[in-house]
This record gives sequence, structure tokens and C-alpha cells, in this order.
Amino acid sequence: MRRIAFAVPVLLLVVGCDGAPARPEPKNVDELTKGALTDSAAQQTAFVNGGAGDVQRGWLRTFEDAQLTELVAEAMANSREIAQVAARLEQAQAKARQAGADLGPTIGYAVGAAGSGAANSKDLNQGVGAGLSLSWEADIWGRISSQNAAVSAQAQASALDLAWARESMAANVAKALFLARLCARQEAINRTVAELQQRLVAIQEKRQTIGQATAMQVQSAKAELADANNRQKQSTAAREEAVRSLEVLLGRYPKADLPTGDVLPKPPEPPPAGLPSQLLERRPDLIAATRRVASAFNQVESAKAAQLPRLSFTVSGGAANGDFQNMNVNGLFWQAVGNFVGPLYDGGRLKEQVVIETARQDEALALFGAASLKAFREVEEALAEDARLAERVALTTTAENEQAEAERLATLRFEAGVIDQLALILVQSRTLEARLAALAMRVERLTNRVDLHLALGGGFAAPPPAPEDELPASKVVPKADATAPR
Repeated sequence: MRRIAFAVPVLLLVVGCDGAPARPEPKNVDELTKGALTDSAAQQTAFVNGGAGDVQRGWLRTFEDAQLTELVAEAMANSREIAQVAARLEQAQAKARQAGADLGPTIGYAVGAAGSGAANSKDLNQGVGAGLSLSWEADIWGRISSQNAAVSAQAQASALDLAWARESMAANVAKALFLARLCARQEAINRTVAELQQRLVAIQEKRQTIGQATAMQVQSAKAELADANNRQKQSTAAREEAVRSLEVLLGRYPKADLPTGDVLPKPPEPPPAGLPSQLLERRPDLIAATRRVASAFNQVESAKAAQLPRLSFTVSGGAANGDFQNMNVNGLFWQAVGNFVGPLYDGGRLKEQVVIETARQDEALALFGAASLKAFREVEEALAEDARLAERVALTTTAENEQAEAERLATLRFEAGVIDQLALILVQSRTLEARLAALAMRVERLTNRVDLHLALGGGFAAPPPAPEDELPASKVVPKADATAPR
């Protein structure tokens, strides 16, 4: 009773006094990440480069490729890399739920029996008992709630890491598929080139027999044939390597037997002019960085509150009896204890912990700033490269078309007997070379467009803005929220 009489006034005194509750987490992204970027970067409202195309939603759908969509879905289900990130998310969510349990009481039970005696005595000491206990720490300064918010923010960051892993996986699958198709086209074209070179060698050998070609010309043709055969072998190896890389992304055994076809998607439309820089605010990795800043913020608040006194309560009760056979209400007992404890001297440990957590918050803020600048650079480079590649694709396509027309005219001249087969084969070879160059440039542009979507964190359309640009609440994000690429 004395302990209870002492604990109650202490509780009233603590609750009634003007405490120092934990400072609430900022609800605005700008407020939370203030100082992470210089003014020139923080005030940037639109990216420098941009075309004049229509706004697009769902970047995977813009390629209009059914196989790409199917392979991305397969990679999402079977990728070992995504499984690793998902497992880390599950751990983080469990830790967040574990931390939340600290806000409530802990209830336990105990049941026991004991007996003792001596070898030369018939006396037997025996006892049996059972009881319940409840302990709880009052979070009067917000130490526990701040710690809980910090762990929950880390769980949110882990969920966003999963979303970013899925976005990255979709981009990697797209690029691997485009590369595999390019290699398949290159293999077919190089095979045709080798066939033409074989015919060229035969023609030069016939011309040598009638004195119209020298031995040097024959040997030069044979050298070009050997080079063409080598390029064909290289293109076959490149196709198999590209297909194996794609199969690994899909979680398959890399047997290089996945049929990818060789048809490339149509050229992408130009990105819209004046893309707003706010599009980056939807990138999962950048949002994850803000949640880590929030976690660090709450860790600082928890470290500050740890310097203040703690109020805890323990209540226990049960029944005990010295007779195994009989348990009656006469053996009931109970106990209630209230403790108000605080540090007096710890050599500066708690104070320095605040310094450590503050430095970690500064580190998280700097990491967010660096990630933001890197994202800005990725978008600007991809936009600038998109414009350059559009021009180069147009030039190589023009060269391909002009060379195809030259081949058509050369074929007509050959059929009319104006030129011989040797001249026609040379024109056909140049046409194939122009086709290879145009194909490589198309794939390079497709790959760069994928990189642009990845840098933007999705398509060119921004999602509807949240009221007052609010951050997600400090709670665990379910796995279902880690959505597929947008």
C-alpha cells in the first residue's frame, strides 16, 4: 500500500506538469527536406529540354508490345532480386509492428510448483502458485512513439524500395528484350551479308579465270568473306547472350531458347514540352529517401526524450498455497509498483546519442539531396539524348531508304544488262549495312526512352497532387501498395 500511495501522487505530478512532448513530424515534403538542395535546384519548376508530343500514361503501354507486357509480369512474379527486396520489406514491416507494441502494456503469466525434503526426514515442503503480471511505461515525453514513428518510416521506405525495384526490373526487361530482338535482326542480316560475300568470291574467281580479275581481288573477296562469317558468329553469340540475360531476369534457367522475335516497337512519340520537375516527386526511390529523412527526424526526437525521466507501472497478482491438493482463495496475493526514474549522470552518453542521431538526420538529408540531383541529371541527359537520337534515327532511316532505292535502281540496271552481278552485290551489301545502322539507332532510342521513363518514375503524366503535398502517414505500407510500373 505504501508503494501505491507513493506512485499515485507521482503520476498526478508528472501528468499535470508542463512536459516536453515529442515534436510532431513535418507533414510537408518541402519542410521535411528543407536545406537538402541549393536554391537553384530546389526552385527548378521544369526540365530544360522537352519536345512537343502528347502526354502519355503508363509507359509500358506506350510501346504497344504484348510480349513485353507478358515478360514484365513474369519477371515481377519470379525475379530473385525482387524476392530479396520483398523479404526485406516483410522484415521491416514486422519490426514496425514490433515497435508499435511498445506503446501498450506487457501482460505475462507464471505457474509453478515446488517441493523439497531431506533424506532422513519424512517432512516435505511443497508449494504451488499461479499469477498474472502487467507492466507499462507511460510515454509522457514521446520517446516510444517517436521510436515507433521512426521504425514505421523505415518500413515505408522499404515498401518504396520494392516499388522502385519493380520499376527498375520492368525497365531492364524492356531493354533486354529490345537488345535480343536487335541481335536477332543483326544475325539475320549478317547471314545475308555472308551469303553475298560467298557469291562475290565465286564471281571474282570466275572473272579471274577469264582474265578480268586479279589474284589480289580474289584474295580480297575471300578476306571479306571470312570477316562476314566472323561477324555472323559474333551476332549469334550476342543474340544468345542477350536472350540468356533476359531469361535470368525472368527467373528462368538461361538456356538461350526464349523466342523473342525480331520486330521492334514503333518509334516513340516525342516527350511533351516543359515537363514539370515535380514529376520526380513520384519516384519511389526519392520518396523512400524522404521517409528515411523522416525516420532520422523521429530518431532525434526519441533520443532527446530519452534524457528525461520515465514513468512505469507494474501490477501483479495470483494465488499460492503450500498444499498441492488444495488451492483456496485464502492464498490470493497482489502487488502494484510505480516507478519514476531518470538519469543523473551517465558520462554524457545520452547527450552524445542526440548528437549522433542529429548527424544521422543530416546524413539522410544530404543523401536525399544527392539522390535528387542525380535524378535531375538523369532526366536532363535522357531528354537531351532523346532529341539527339530522334535526329540520328531520322538520318539513318533516310540513309537506309536512299540506299534501298539505290538497290532498286541497280537491280533494274542489272536486269537491263547495264551492270554486272558484281556491281549489284556491292550495292546490296551497302544496303544491308545501312539497315544495320538504322536498326541499332532505333534500339538505342528505344533504350533511352526506357531510361527516361525510369528517371521520371513513370510516364509523362503527373499523378493528381495530394492535398498540401502531404506525406504518407507514419504507418506500415502494405505490400499491395508496391504497385507495378506506371
